[in-house]
Amino acid sequence: MMRLGNFRATDWVLTGTAVLLVLLGMAMVLSTTSDKDLVSARLVRQMLAAVLGLGAYTAVSLFPYHRWRRYVPLIFAASVAALFATSQIAPIIRGTASRLQIGGGLQVQPSEFVKISIVCILAWYFAGRPATGKTIVVSGLLTTLAAGLIILEPDLGAAALLVGAWAGLIIYLGVPWRTISILAAIAAIAALAAWQTSLADYQKQRVLTFLNPAADPLGAGYNVTQSLVALGSGGLFGRGLGHGPQSQLNFLPEQHTDFIVASIGEELGFIGIILLLALYSVLLWRIYAIARETGDPFGKYLAVGVYLLLLGGLFINAGMNMGLLPVTGIPLPLVSYGGSSLVSTFILLGIVQSVRMHSTWVRTPPKELEYVA
Repeated sequence: MMRLGNFRATDWVLTGTAVLLVLLGMAMVLSTTSDKDLVSARLVRQMLAAVLGLGAYTAVSLFPYHRWRRYVPLIFAASVAALFATSQIAPIIRGTASRLQIGGGLQVQPSEFVKISIVCILAWYFAGRPATGKTIVVSGLLTTLAAGLIILEPDLGAAALLVGAWAGLIIYLGVPWRTISILAAIAAIAALAAWQTSLADYQKQRVLTFLNPAADPLGAGYNVTQSLVALGSGGLFGRGLGHGPQSQLNFLPEQHTDFIVASIGEELGFIGIILLLALYSVLLWRIYAIARETGDPFGKYLAVGVYLLLLGGLFINAGMNMGLLPVTGIPLPLVSYGGSSLVSTFILLGIVQSVRMHSTWVRTPPKELEYVA
């Protein structure tokens, strides 16, 4: 029997904020694409992805999250298998084998959907378990399995995002800070070893450029230099949509994906950046509020995991746009152009909405949350 009270529990602020971020992203895709033939194709694809994403968001929201809990290990195994297949058969595009061709010129990026499975498997594993050494090791191995396959593509940014979400979850789990310090030291040693043995020359160059972008402004430091120029030229109110020279003249690379924050700063100015951060703040506030209020550990860790992924995506993307982090190719969730990123983010938000609609509550819920037969 349908529980109408669950539908009434929908967090419309969460939904509305997500839609506003998507609309902002579409406006920037339309504005920053100077090729009029290309802009139509990009806008249509992004609109189709938004419709598909909203449909998935609605379906996931309405389906009680605890009903698929038992299938989480299978979901994770399938996503890992998809990652392995991608590393073996995907064509090399811009130096990475991260996209599968599905026909009609469309591509899917499995690493975007692995974000969903890693949140689910960690929430499934952490629920009801204490913060012991075994819990840390097992969850770390699960994360390393997924992150390691992503590194093989190679996509260090996406791998770092997964590891960051895991680290945030074990802190939330209540792992002692002494243990966290030991893990941080191990991570530092592993990073040093990777630098010496695993990183390609162009990946090392990105890190060195981050430390001193002015050393090679026309080469390795070009992207960051142009991003900073775009951000600095926007002023308070920006140059106006479609009037940013860095974006319109293609001085700013990937202005509709990796460097969309710089495009917003150039065309909408400081006010546009504040609007972007305000919308993200509201979105993250609603996700955290849902995590805090639910009494179900599985639902709580699901919401916290989504919170950490979105916060990490914002932090990494904005950081590389401002020259504060190395360029990694992480899109800005809901805003950057890209169908896989948009659909997977909507699914993540649908999981949070499902927790809101179908969870037990720590505090007495408002009257509209009561079940109606």
